[in-house]
Amino acid sequence: AIAALKKAIEDAEDLPEGDTDVASAEGTLATLEPQLAAAKRSHAAAKAKAEEDRAKTNAALGKAMRAALGPPDAADTTALDNAAVTLSATGLAVDADTGAGALATAAGDPASVTLEAGASAVALDGWAGTNYAHTDTGTKVVNEARVYTNKGPDGSQPFSDTETGGKYTLITTAGATLGYVLLTATGGAVPPDRARATAFEHSGTQNHPIPDNNTALIIRGTYDGAPGQFRCTGACASTNDGKDGPSVLGGEWHFKPDSGAMVKEPDAHYLYYGWWVSKDKDGDPTAASAFVGRFGTDAAITDGLDPGWTGAKPDTLTGSATYAGNAAGKFAVDNPLDGTGNGGHFTADASLSAKFSGETGVGITGTINNFRLNDGSEDAGWSVSLHLAEFGSDGAFATPATDVDTTDADETKGTTWSIGGNSAPRSGTWGGTMYDETPGDPSATGPGDGSNIPTTVTGTFYSEFSTIGRMVGAFGAEK
Repeated sequence: AIAALKKAIEDAEDLPEGDTDVASAEGTLATLEPQLAAAKRSHAAAKAKAEEDRAKTNAALGKAMRAALGPPDAADTTALDNAAVTLSATGLAVDADTGAGALATAAGDPASVTLEAGASAVALDGWAGTNYAHTDTGTKVVNEARVYTNKGPDGSQPFSDTETGGKYTLITTAGATLGYVLLTATGGAVPPDRARATAFEHSGTQNHPIPDNNTALIIRGTYDGAPGQFRCTGACASTNDGKDGPSVLGGEWHFKPDSGAMVKEPDAHYLYYGWWVSKDKDGDPTAASAFVGRFGTDAAITDGLDPGWTGAKPDTLTGSATYAGNAAGKFAVDNPLDGTGNGGHFTADASLSAKFSGETGVGITGTINNFRLNDGSEDAGWSVSLHLAEFGSDGAFATPATDVDTTDADETKGTTWSIGGNSAPRSGTWGGTMYDETPGDPSATGPGDGSNIPTTVTGTFYSEFSTIGRMVGAFGAEK
């Protein structure tokens, strides 16, 4: 408005002096310019107040998160050991324990809680991310986690067990249901929510009458993605709770697949890593940890997730290998000197170097850098050096109990956290497991990469920046 008035006044300068239009515009301008100046001052003050409030909130969060992450106890146990975390088909089970950052109860050991899968998170170099959460309806305690997996694409398998590798057992007794599978049996082996048909696309409960002069209701649809037909007798009904398929089927329902029908076969064996945090009813973090694991493991290791070597240290492996991937975890910065701080989660790049038999400095080292905080894209200027860890049995490696060689900075135990090029004293611990997901030569039973060098590395780390910073993280990297 001010700019338009100034332009109008400039355009009218050749009018006779005292022209009412020019005088009116000049009067309005004299009123608006102080208003604009006052508005700018008010806006600047509000912005400064918002920045001050944000800084106070971040400082409080940093202080709370720092307490949730540690400190290590006398046995050097850190937040890495604070919770046992296991991923399964039913969710993410977390069993917090006593120790650094543990949730407090009268017994000192909180009950295990299962987090349900929610929205997807941004993938990290092919590792798919998923958020998990659970809120206790009584205490209002919230548990949150983020899990990254290298789960492979879905395969396919025959619907019927009459074919090799078939998924479902069909009825073989002669009669009206020969060749069908029962959907309404107790036990849940064939759950109804995998059924899809136009008749099930409703909300609430709906009855499905059997046509006159028919002994059963027959409709077309799919089950578990396989095409075929549904058959129902009795008081046929379906209840849909708002999800894709029915949650309950009333009556006796069967499904008969079309000849040669196939169903999806999800990858049931993969690696994962991530972080977990528990918050009280006020939203303040009280405990956190990082974790790694194998989904769908079995004792015989026939799931394609072979350890990098079997038995003792890998004397049969020679040469070296490098690995690149990503990391994720929780961090806290709490600086009592100036009252600043921050806390939350991060993602970062992970690079590792392994040296096997015959090399100088046998073991594995690494670097975590290019940190992005709280899903942001700006690099915080942080870096964590993962000093030499020693190989153990069955693909494992860990920080040694004592320095390997105190004369060489690259051969000291633990980690070193740097901010803006300034390194804190050495601290913390780290470790993990090496896997060979494509062992040996190509064969009929597996792809093979022609090498016995491990293909994948997962692990966890804990690091401190002097007395003001703590972080706990997990990583996954590939050769």
